[in-house]
Amino acid sequence: MSLVFAAIVPHPPLLLPSIGREHSRLLEKTNAAFTKLSASFAAAEVDTILIISPHLPAMPETFTINHAPKYVTHFLEFGDFSPAREFSTDPLLIERIRREARESELRLITVSDRHLDYGAGVPLTVIVPATLKPAVVVLSPIISPAKQQFVFGQAVKEAVMSVNRRIAVVCSGDLSHRLTSDTPNGFSPRGKEFDDLMLANLAAGSASPILQMNFELVEEAHACGYGSICMFMGIMDRINCTPELLCYEAPFGVGYCTMEFHLK
Repeated sequence: MSLVFAAIVPHPPLLLPSIGREHSRLLEKTNAAFTKLSASFAAAEVDTILIISPHLPAMPETFTINHAPKYVTHFLEFGDFSPAREFSTDPLLIERIRREARESELRLITVSDRHLDYGAGVPLTVIVPATLKPAVVVLSPIISPAKQQFVFGQAVKEAVMSVNRRIAVVCSGDLSHRLTSDTPNGFSPRGKEFDDLMLANLAAGSASPILQMNFELVEEAHACGYGSICMFMGIMDRINCTPELLCYEAPFGVGYCTMEFHLK
């Protein structure tokens, strides 16, 4: 079997009603987009969900994979003490990813942390219906050049295609964090420039312009999802699909892009 579901999503903890409370109404469009994704995910009958999160421990030019045997969602840092959801990992897919990384001479380290970071925990909580228990694999693409992220994504795709699983790939990451003056990183006019370019190229399925984005623009935009998206585009390389932008909004000065890639 192979890839049966693919999406790019933001990961604001405010999407969770127990955290967002009165702010949830400001994310109404994103919540509606996630509802559509959740229905598509359920219909895809997924065995394993592969999450690309930008919030695992980072090392220069080194990718990270979490190989804890069990994962639990964890939002205590946001004051949420709701019951955690528990997921198992997929040891076979992890081993295949490690093998492909070795053969491609890419550096990959493993960590073992049963507590999922919010970059993985938010999409899992909102997309995966509570009645489903897919296996989970979490990867991180931090601190590597864009082209190397893409190449690693291609290696991950080889691993995905080599296992007898119905696999979903979810790219978790926000776009620019500098769209308004009241964000922690402050305002930059280049934030909107970055988001506009990213949205246009994602909608066109064009990886090259994304990989070749000006480094100063990427840095100025302060987009945590850039590396995740570059890796995701490697996974989707030569996959026959149609991108659909379900929602883009920035009610808190951070660009939230929710996009489904309909597989053919």
